[in-house]
Amino acid sequence: HCLCAARTHHRPPHEQPTTTTMTMDLRCKMNFPGGSIPDMKNDKFGRCFCAAHNREICHQCCVDHSMTNRIIEENAGLTKERTKAEKVAADVASGMSALRGMDRMHPRPSEEVYEQNRNWLKESKLKLQSLKDAGDKSVDEVLRLAIEKENAKDTEMQGFMQAWSKQNPGKTNMEFGGAETQKLYEEFIAAPSKNTRSKLRAEKWTCDFCNKTSPKKLPACARCKLISYCSKECQVAAWKTHKQVCIRLEKEPRSLPQTWEQVEAHGGDPVKGKTLEVRAVLDESMMRQVFSCKDRVGVVKRIAAYNNDRRIPGLRQGSVLRWKNPRFHYFMDGSSGARIEEADLPNLKVINK
Repeated sequence: HCLCAARTHHRPPHEQPTTTTMTMDLRCKMNFPGGSIPDMKNDKFGRCFCAAHNREICHQCCVDHSMTNRIIEENAGLTKERTKAEKVAADVASGMSALRGMDRMHPRPSEEVYEQNRNWLKESKLKLQSLKDAGDKSVDEVLRLAIEKENAKDTEMQGFMQAWSKQNPGKTNMEFGGAETQKLYEEFIAAPSKNTRSKLRAEKWTCDFCNKTSPKKLPACARCKLISYCSKECQVAAWKTHKQVCIRLEKEPRSLPQTWEQVEAHGGDPVKGKTLEVRAVLDESMMRQVFSCKDRVGVVKRIAAYNNDRRIPGLRQGSVLRWKNPRFHYFMDGSSGARIEEADLPNLKVINK
């Protein structure tokens, strides 16, 4: 069992608040069913899933195979191998996140554990700096993206605690893990839709191999029409493994909803005729409604209501928001996402269970 303390908090607001915002200390207890790590199973490529529910990330079983599976996908040729800078940047970002997490743990780790993690982070930072000194111009950008990914995990945890505290007023001990935690995740935190082959929805703007995003529709696999590639080189590199799951379709399938990255690729212009779909994960509202929102691939950005009422009708934590003709926006506090104006309201659809 792992026992840690965490504090919910608001990020820098878009405006100064006129009311006092309460912070809450929660003590989170990680529960492994039966007191041991649950069994897992593997698919044909070797990716790991919990045996009980076939999930990559399962809060009921308290397992997260996502990092392992990304490495397996690279080794199997399902996705392009990350650059050295991307791998080291991920180590730096996860190291920074680990130290923040240890600062919140109760009981706190020993000084020996702290020192090991500080040294690991220091070594990773030195490796990244050496790559930059050697002329790798991608270092700053890949580090920004890696930190953004880790911050998204922190936002998810804050969303978990926010949802739990609303359902359990007055309580401060949250047991994390089990069926109730999974239910909470699916209702308030889970991505709004999944990129699964069974739904026969096509990815048309992001390369399936290298994950590069384009504002223009990419050429699709001529056989299955479910995935797209940014170049012939990516298609050839991916074919060895893609052919094992490729199925022939005569009719072109509908496209998946837009992701934050795909909307951002349009540089602030409306993505006409397309729909952004996100889940409202964390309520950060003060003078106006602000939510951290998660897209179907797990990227978290902010949506702020700049309409007359400063609120989006029906939007609450756990809501799925669909916005037709979306635009990307960069806020003055350094965050980014979407700014909803009065004229945008007719293009919004809020879905609540």
